[in-house]
Amino acid sequence: MNSSKLSQIVPQAASVLGQPDQFKMVTRLSSMSADKSASKIQAAFRNHQARLKLKKQAAWQIHEKLEYSSEQTQAKLKDMFERLLKSSDLLSPSVAKSLQKAGLPVEEKELLRLTNPDNIPVEHTYQGPRIEGPITRKTFVDLIEAFQHGQVLHEKYVCQILHQARAILKTLPNFNHIDLSNLHHIYIIGDLHGQLADLLHIFNANGLPATDNSYIFNGDFVDRGRNSVEVLLLLLAALIVFPSSVFLNRGNHEDIMVTVRYGFQNEVNQKYPARKTPLLDLFKDIFSWLPIYSYVDAGKPKIMIVHGGISDRVNLKKINTLTRNRYVSIEVQPESKSGGKRLTPDEDSEYRQIQDLFWSDPDPHNRQGCRKNDARKMACFFGPDITEQFLNKYNLSMLIRSHQVKQEGYEFTHDRKVLTVFSASNYCGGSNWGAVVRWDYNEQEPWLIQYKTESVEMEKLSFNKQVTLFEDPVYQSLVEKIMTNKSSLQKEFEKADKNKTKHLPLTVWSEIMATVLQIDLPWLTLRSKLVQEDTQGILYNTMFEGYILDNTKLQMSNPGIMEDLYMWKDMLMLLFNLIDYNHSGFISRNEFSDVVKLLLRGENGTGDVNEAYIEELSSAMDLDKNGKIDINEFLESFRIVNVKDAGKSNQQTNLPKKKVQNTNF
Repeated sequence: MNSSKLSQIVPQAASVLGQPDQFKMVTRLSSMSADKSASKIQAAFRNHQARLKLKKQAAWQIHEKLEYSSEQTQAKLKDMFERLLKSSDLLSPSVAKSLQKAGLPVEEKELLRLTNPDNIPVEHTYQGPRIEGPITRKTFVDLIEAFQHGQVLHEKYVCQILHQARAILKTLPNFNHIDLSNLHHIYIIGDLHGQLADLLHIFNANGLPATDNSYIFNGDFVDRGRNSVEVLLLLLAALIVFPSSVFLNRGNHEDIMVTVRYGFQNEVNQKYPARKTPLLDLFKDIFSWLPIYSYVDAGKPKIMIVHGGISDRVNLKKINTLTRNRYVSIEVQPESKSGGKRLTPDEDSEYRQIQDLFWSDPDPHNRQGCRKNDARKMACFFGPDITEQFLNKYNLSMLIRSHQVKQEGYEFTHDRKVLTVFSASNYCGGSNWGAVVRWDYNEQEPWLIQYKTESVEMEKLSFNKQVTLFEDPVYQSLVEKIMTNKSSLQKEFEKADKNKTKHLPLTVWSEIMATVLQIDLPWLTLRSKLVQEDTQGILYNTMFEGYILDNTKLQMSNPGIMEDLYMWKDMLMLLFNLIDYNHSGFISRNEFSDVVKLLLRGENGTGDVNEAYIEELSSAMDLDKNGKIDINEFLESFRIVNVKDAGKSNQQTNLPKKKVQNTNF
């Protein structure tokens, strides 16, 4: 494909290329005349820019904290799942079997039988791309063009790509060994998260993969973005066509337990409803065969590239020899080779090392040593001393990792010995830059490339509009977090309000918000957006007055059940999808009751459960009263509704209620 044709595939994007200490940064606002008559305008402009930068930094802090909060929920899901497995003797056989299946490898013969492309017919109505014969560079280019136009590849050809890529992946060692003396340079790509526009921009700006243009993709290809299937298929097709110059590392989202919650599994269900179960099993198996990390011999520099990070217990000799496809899910510990329910000490050590490689972060406070990762509630924070020791031990020059969104798309830490690169721009509605690293043979430092793919040019907007665009999705997420924890917050507010004044001091309100929501945000700065105050302090109940949890399909006598369901939505979605092993969209009422009992045991810490409560909850979930529960339909109907705005809207236009939070679950 020539450059002019490829440029039509991607949106316009800003980019920069330069040495790390000599960035020619993208001009984000027009330059102004330096003559004296413009000096006042320039000063005012700089003041606006300074205020805008502070507001963006504050909004970015919220964005990062909420992102970590989401990962904390995932850690809670992991803990709950482990408790469920240990309590398997209390579950009905169908539930226990379904839960255990998530952490087990797929049976080989059955997988091949159900996903054999030769047995999958192509309907005469199919108008998308076709793969006839071997997968070639032309096939790869045809797929790019088809995906750019929104076409969905037929499952026959999906299986064809997946099986060919799987055959290659199974032959690879646990790490990619990349020698730049032959390849000359390599592009290192961070998280893409299903953002097809970013991947296409990367190819447009830096060239398609080729024998003389190598790439390494450092995990998290899927989830959150709407084109995870297409992104993954393009990467696997590139691996098939150029196996000696395209390298893939596994990320923490290449995990069937994580994809249940963050979108990839739903995307597969929607795009391939007739063959979703065997396809998900095939994706699950392919994830387990992805290499764990990459070692790059760049001449003088030696570089390790891994998705998450390291720890003081990571032993590369052990990592290089373990059976990586045992870890079908990093969320669920594998079965012990001894046949027991618990892992042996050596197996447990190996499992925790795997978690560290996929989930760890550099210590945000630059503290020494390793400590529990309080932000993610999983793996660890590693300090600059751990990095120094690790690099020295393995004769490495730098650690390149991804796993964390960065406002500039990249970040150096630990005396420039750790480089984080994140390639999904405007991630989750934010305004971050995406970045790509290029490393040339015998160069001591990398080149860094920044870009954004977006339809709106931020530089041309007013100052207020820029901030509003960035803050809105973050603010909405924060409102959802508050409403999910409404009862707990009210309980703590009323407990602290000893004189029943409906007021709290600013600092007390701030401390309760941080403690209950478990997010360390600048609450005092944010209070004007969340709650009213007067001379006596914070009017804490005003934080909830404008919003309600709304579900028009649910009517029940116990109003607390609505909040419980909303609070448990992530857990319910995960467990539902695991129990619904054939992805029919339904589970039985009895199976649902089983899960709720265990949820309540986990919440209460006792074996006591209220059978009447469970009966009402199960009855409410059984919307059609047919003994089956369609949890997707039920949870997708949840909304946080702004009552005040809805009232104004109804008075003025007689339209239905305005919904300020339209997140589907």
